[in-house]
Amino acid sequence: MPGTRRNLMRFFILVLAALMTAGGGCREPQSLTQVRTIDGLGGGDASAPSVSDIGPTQPSDAGPIRMEVLDPHEQPPTFVMRGGPRGPARLVFLHGMCGHGLGYAQAFQWSASEKGTLVAPQGDRPCGGPWSAWSSDLDALDARIVAAFHALGHRDPIDDIVIMGYSQGAMRAEALARKWPARYTRLVLMSAPAIVSSRGLGSVRAAVMMAGERDRQDRMKMGVRVMLAAGIPSTYIMIPEATHGAMGPVPEKTMSEALNWLWMHQKPLVQRRCSQRAMRGPFDLRKCPPTPQRSTRGLRWRSSSNRRRSRSVA
Repeated sequence: MPGTRRNLMRFFILVLAALMTAGGGCREPQSLTQVRTIDGLGGGDASAPSVSDIGPTQPSDAGPIRMEVLDPHEQPPTFVMRGGPRGPARLVFLHGMCGHGLGYAQAFQWSASEKGTLVAPQGDRPCGGPWSAWSSDLDALDARIVAAFHALGHRDPIDDIVIMGYSQGAMRAEALARKWPARYTRLVLMSAPAIVSSRGLGSVRAAVMMAGERDRQDRMKMGVRVMLAAGIPSTYIMIPEATHGAMGPVPEKTMSEALNWLWMHQKPLVQRRCSQRAMRGPFDLRKCPPTPQRSTRGLRWRSSSNRRRSRSVA
């Protein structure tokens, strides 16, 4: 009897193994694609974004917070936040030279979701493989960002976006805020290759400058002084233990600090009024002038002459 039982057990094990082999075993779903994500200048750092999964390609806001490719047939791809709960704001992240946006976005997706919906377009200049850089075509980049929010169900005007950029992406973020001041109103610039210029950034509500602990920090700290001198609330936040292109060991905590600072120190949003002409056809924020403000009372960044004038009127 014991021998018979052993033979039966062997028979059932062989049958089970044959069935698993015929069915393909435990394969990964084909809708998941693995990509390696590092900035081109910080590839060797262990704290850089690592191997991540692109979520299911079916558009859906059900389920947990995650970053997915918006359109699997689009090149270059645009990665967008799905799931919930999410805040009402709009956020955009631009990766660095020869980098990949997905891993960066995933590195702080929970912190971003507390504020709103995150979009991370991929650069339009291939570097080989999945890596890419940014061209100087700002119009095309802005159009991709606006189209992504439209695809996610956001209505016009697509404005008051928090634009974040790392290295070369920081330069593009600054340029977008300068060209479309009503659309990109808050800045997070990380390890930019040059000191930020306040020229044309008067509509920026607040700005955060960041750099890695093991990266060059003087340019970003000088950028804070430049922005403060222009009346723009600004601060510097160091990315702990990070080299250039890396997000450090606690990116959620670091980016949460940066985003919370923006929300706590940002200037009031300038209200805009749009003519009937602006509301017809493709929406253009440049056709919507700022609404005149009747009073500047309560704004701490007024000049001393404005304060004296307000007291005399009162």
